[in-house]
Amino acid sequence: MRWLIAYDVVKPARLQRIYRLLCGHALPFQESVFLLVGNPVDYDRCMAELLPLLDKRADDVRVYPLPKGGLCRALGGECLPVGVLLHGQ
Repeated sequence: MRWLIAYDVVKPARLQRIYRLLCGHALPFQESVFLLVGNPVDYDRCMAELLPLLDKRADDVRVYPLPKGGLCRALGGECLPVGVLLHGQ
């Protein structure tokens, strides 16, 4: 399964912690946008580590499940970083 994770975090220190945490679980696409590829256990583990870091009153995190075999289109750049291939592509 694949999930697109996008966030807007207010405080720079919290932003750095969240960025580092997500880099351990997912592939950074753009600033504040990540792709998590894995199974539901991987997703649950990532969310369990992410949620305590957030200020639920000030921060915004959105997670979108992506359909299997869905298209990836990019305007002005590559959809995936150079040299990165996802299983099944």
